[in-house]
Amino acid sequence: MIDPTKLRLLIALHERGTVHAAASVLHISTSAASQQLATLAREMGTALTMPDGRRLKFTDAGSVLVDHAYRVIAQLERARSDVQAAAGGELGTITMGSFPSTISSLLIPVVDILRERHPRLRINIREIRTPDYSDGLASGELDIVVGIEADGAPSVDDPRYTRIALGSEVIDIAIPASHDLATDNPIDLAALHKQQWVGTIVGDACDQILRYACQSAGFTPRIRHRAGDWAAILAMVKADMGVALVPRTGRLPIPHGVIIAATRNPEIRRHLHAVVRRGTSTRPAVAYCLHALREGAGNLDRSQHGGQRELADFTAVCHPVSGAIREAGQPARTHPPHPRNFHA
Repeated sequence: MIDPTKLRLLIALHERGTVHAAASVLHISTSAASQQLATLAREMGTALTMPDGRRLKFTDAGSVLVDHAYRVIAQLERARSDVQAAAGGELGTITMGSFPSTISSLLIPVVDILRERHPRLRINIREIRTPDYSDGLASGELDIVVGIEADGAPSVDDPRYTRIALGSEVIDIAIPASHDLATDNPIDLAALHKQQWVGTIVGDACDQILRYACQSAGFTPRIRHRAGDWAAILAMVKADMGVALVPRTGRLPIPHGVIIAATRNPEIRRHLHAVVRRGTSTRPAVAYCLHALREGAGNLDRSQHGGQRELADFTAVCHPVSGAIREAGQPARTHPPHPRNFHA
């Protein structure tokens, strides 16, 4: 019988290319990983890999086993889900990860919902900083990730995961109260083309959104300062060091001297989704969390519009992966250049 642990290692090797990288994902030593792969090859009675420079290349037999490994692991996850659903008893612990502002605006209210409805379900929250959170999901450290559509995030057709759309969140502009446009609301994004900007960490989801939005408005943002903390970003805006994009629902303490205004041409949104390992979405604990996330996202959407769900018939939406700018009911127009073509 094939050990599922070895199959998980085989999958990690397929995705990472080296034994060292695969071992790191599974938190085992490189030597232990090498021994497990050698044992698996002996059990199969044939070589599964061959050297290819500093990496390993799968033989034809190894590629066949990798395909089966994905299906076997997914089926084991489904078996675990079915057993838990049948038992319907102890729900255990679920660990959810997300970005700081989304933790404040969505995950904390969702924890309140779950405490009331499922008091035996323990929820752990973890902060993530990069769009590529796949290691945490693959290793089991995270059960659910609430992510933002961005380059580097697992794609919708990734065979390892199931994605559930949670809607979108409006992004506003923060400017100093002394700014000439401080009395305008909304603010035309193109009117800020000469401004210095305060950005987030290079390459993160919010940084991508800033670049795509500004490119769609016809300019490249001059990002002078960066920080990974919203309080620090707003403090720099207050000090007249630049303007910044901020999530409307992030429950951020807005300092005196900073004006928050909506944007137009385009209205900027970031698209949220929940991601789970494929085969786990029917586990009772995970299903409860996903249901609460959908409810919390609906509440979040209503709070952005004062209880009104109607949007303008021709609201421009900036999609941070394709970069496409579209109007409601209209096909996507040609997207601006990829942000890697631009430099702060």
